Parts: sequence; C-alpha cells; structure tokens
Amino acid sequence: MKIILLSSLFVLIIWSAVAQVSLAPTTVFADANGIGTMYVSNGSDKAQEVNISFLFGYPGNDPEGNVVMVYDDSIRAAQSGLGDRIRTFPRSFVLDPGQQQTVRFQIRPDRSKPSGTYFTRVKVLSGEQTSAVEDQATEGISAQVSFKLEQVISAFYKTGETSTGLDFSKFEAAKKEDAIVVHSEFTVLGNSPYLGSIEAQVRSTDGKEVGRQEQTLALYYEGIRTFSIPIPEDLASGTYEVALTFQTKRSDISVSDLVFAEPIVKKLTVSF
Repeated sequence: MKIILLSSLFVLIIWSAVAQVSLAPTTVFADANGIGTMYVSNGSDKAQEVNISFLFGYPGNDPEGNVVMVYDDSIRAAQSGLGDRIRTFPRSFVLDPGQQQTVRFQIRPDRSKPSGTYFTRVKVLSGEQTSAVEDQATEGISAQVSFKLEQVISAFYKTGETSTGLDFSKFEAAKKEDAIVVHSEFTVLGNSPYLGSIEAQVRSTDGKEVGRQEQTLALYYEGIRTFSIPIPEDLASGTYEVALTFQTKRSDISVSDLVFAEPIVKKLTVSF
C-alpha cells in the first residue's frame, strides 16, 4: 500500500539575522525618490525559496514597560503606514547556495499625505526549495518536514520636513536585585519615530560610576518603557544618581537616515 504524508510545515519566528538566509541592511530607508534596496544572501548549502510581503506594525509595550510588537492598530496604519504604496521587485525568487539577490523597493508618492516619516514591516519568509509531492512518494511512508524562517525588518520613507523628540511625563527608579530599574512614561513629538539610543549611568555621591547600560531605542508614539542598569551584587546601600542620555544616534543606521533631535538628559536619585 502506498501512503503519502504531505510535508509538515513549522514556521519559526526568528528575529536574529543569524540564519540560512541573511538580510542587509536590517533597516531599509528609501531615498527622496522612494527607492530602497535590500540584499538577500543564501549562506546555506541548499537552494532557498524566498517570499517577501509587508505588514504594518511598531514596537509598543506591555503594562510593565517591556517591548511588544503591535500589528492590529488600524488607526496608526492609516496615519503612518505605507500601505499599498510600497512595492518590491522581485517579490518571490529562488536563491542558490552562496547566491545574493538584490531586492528593490519602490514607494509611490502621495501628495495628499502630510510631511513626516512613513513606515512598514518587511516580512521575509524563506525555506529550502522542495520538490513536488509526486516526486516524494515511495512505497510505504514518505514524510518531509519543511522549516520556514521568518525575518521581519523595518522600512522607512521620509517626505517633506521631518522632526522628532521626546516628552517624559514620569520617571521612577528603584533597585531590583542586581540592577537599577528605571520606569518612564513618554510621548514622541514631531512627525517621525524617535530612532536612537540611550546611555544610562549610575554614580555614587562621590562621582564614581557603579553601573552603565547602553542600548538602541525605537519609540513611535506614546507609552511606557523600562530600562535596567546592572550594578554589582555587593553594592553598598546608599543614595545614587541615575543619569539617562537620549540621542538620535545609532551605530547600525546612517546619520543621514535618522531624524535629528537634540540630546535629552534626565537625572534622578535612587536610595536603597
């Protein structure tokens, strides 16, 4: 008896670029003509099928200030999304081992839209090229497990005069185990997301640095964000100053692509 089991599909959601198919850059910025470029490379020893699609989304937060992605905000999608204005060429293709494919993005201008930064998420789904089911059938049982890799990156398009900034309505700091945790409530100003970085320092009353943390930052609208600054486990009890510097500077994004804002420094004290 001949039994054919269709391929089982497992979709792995992996946000790291460490994969069989890699993407560069990991953030795409279209130029003034609405043209952007991404390179897709196959580092495996198998041919890979690649499919590209788009979805609107942005990093939000849970009640504790941890980052969570938001994909169901239709109001913000109409306000800031690229929608069907963005196209990609090619959209589906096969990459042989060691091959690289150049992918072009074209964004159609819309003069009815106000100045600002518009964006979307680029979803790249890849997996080993599979043969037809008929070719896989054998006497007995034939089964194949296909692993799909999904990578999601951001694409931005700036038009007209752009601006960004941050306004904070609340800052709190407390010691939790071996870290100083800063809880903030923010609103993004201007017409563009705040893409940059934060540098956080903890200093003793005599000016000695006892903790430091640096990380990239992507804030889009308003919300809560929590920052954790590691400190020594045996740090003596006392009063410490926490200084946080926000700036529109990132090592992974060109200065020309970022929307500039003056650095913001916030200071507060914590005692334990």
